[in-house]
Amino acid sequence: MSRGGAPGRSSPALVVGFGLLALTGCGPNHPVHGKLVYADTDQPVTELAGFDVTFTSEKLGISARGTIQKDGTFQLGTEKDKGGAPPGEYVVTLTQPYRQPDRPYVGDRVVDIAYEDPTTSDLRAEVTPGGKNEFVFKLRRIAKGKKK
Repeated sequence: MSRGGAPGRSSPALVVGFGLLALTGCGPNHPVHGKLVYADTDQPVTELAGFDVTFTSEKLGISARGTIQKDGTFQLGTEKDKGGAPPGEYVVTLTQPYRQPDRPYVGDRVVDIAYEDPTTSDLRAEVTPGGKNEFVFKLRRIAKGKKK
């Protein structure tokens, strides 16, 4: 007695399922590492330790986030920290200190505020399967007197 059809033939549902998976472009995540440095000195942006770097792909409908370390480095993850990101093209944004009256203990911004918004950030990255996926972003310091 045979269960599930003729030997050597795939179930139509299984074939459709694999086809849909291939069309969505969802694949395994790949490790992504990076470092934030000042454009004028190549020194690490240490003041952003504890803040976030986010890679966002509108095409894939996904974001991957990493926490900036004391040496300016980061690793990305989508569902879990350091879990990597799927292959694709990304706009890169970051968070940074922003002193407000109700948060006087927070430091001041240190890099261009354009990096905080995906519509104004000029930082880009392409995650590739089998690639190094190591990025160094050279950030513009915020202009003196424009820390708001």
